[in-house]
Amino acid sequence: MKKIAIIGVGGKTGTMFAFELKNSAEILGIGKEREVNLIKEGKIFIGRIEKKLELFEEKVLKDSEFRENLQPDIIFLTTKNPVSPPIQFYYQKFKNKEKIPNLILSQNGIGVIDEAKRVLREIFGEKSEEIRIIRIVLFNPVDKEEIEDKIQIKYSLPIRIAIAKVQGPGEIKDIVEIFGKSGFKVKELPEKKAKNLEFSKLFLNLIGIAASSRGFLIEEGFKDSEIIKEEIEALKEYIRAVKAAGGKFLNFPDYPVKFWAILLNFLPINFFLAFRKILAKGVSERREEKPKDLDEIEFYNGRVMKLGKKLGIETPINEKIYKRIMEKLSE
Repeated sequence: MKKIAIIGVGGKTGTMFAFELKNSAEILGIGKEREVNLIKEGKIFIGRIEKKLELFEEKVLKDSEFRENLQPDIIFLTTKNPVSPPIQFYYQKFKNKEKIPNLILSQNGIGVIDEAKRVLREIFGEKSEEIRIIRIVLFNPVDKEEIEDKIQIKYSLPIRIAIAKVQGPGEIKDIVEIFGKSGFKVKELPEKKAKNLEFSKLFLNLIGIAASSRGFLIEEGFKDSEIIKEEIEALKEYIRAVKAAGGKFLNFPDYPVKFWAILLNFLPINFFLAFRKILAKGVSERREEKPKDLDEIEFYNGRVMKLGKKLGIETPINEKIYKRIMEKLSE
């Protein structure tokens, strides 16, 4: 049984993965001091929809206690962007070791793969190319709610992910099998589509941000003609930028991103306005009525702006949304 060190336990995504993978791998949860203390005090619970509330009580360590002699087969990074600091912190410990753990990345954003490769190369040089990197995207929304003195991590089942190898020797059947044995619905993609996996997930992440920037949940926002125009125009800008970058969008079960991108690219905005109530309901159901997390805006609309600037593609609507959210966060 493989040993997986899940970095970011105590947070939403890390806690969910640690809880769900416990039957198919040896899990070691690594978290910040505050979160680890909450786990040890029995204050973090898993609230899977239609399942009984369960106490999260997996083996955990503070990040300061992590040592290379723990010898994980895999470091599963579930912390928020940017990924450079945690990769540097954990992999530096293996610089002079023969065995270097595989790296799984689950962050949102379109620069994660390039950033991870760069940091590993800085640490290991050419040897970094021998490290197997696996890119994962999670489709289920995960929520964190504090009720009285308890923290609940809430999500629905089954958990859907898409996975692709980024670099390194061999295939990733062993990784796919770990998720499959734990009941995950896994879509495996070839290595050449790893970057397009990032492009496609960001498309999904962008949906609803214009509404959230104005203080609305998706279903409310999409019913407003002005807001849905902004949503569509922001996505159109992103589609143009991805096309200029030579990227493509992919279809996934329940999330036909390629199909949606084609419709958005060719149909006028007025077409979508006519069906905005239907769109509002459909998108809201997939989000399970959870609010968008805006503290990673730099890696959502901010990355669209950065990509557009690099390729000479104008992104005024994404810039407007970005500035509105930055003002909101500064307050």
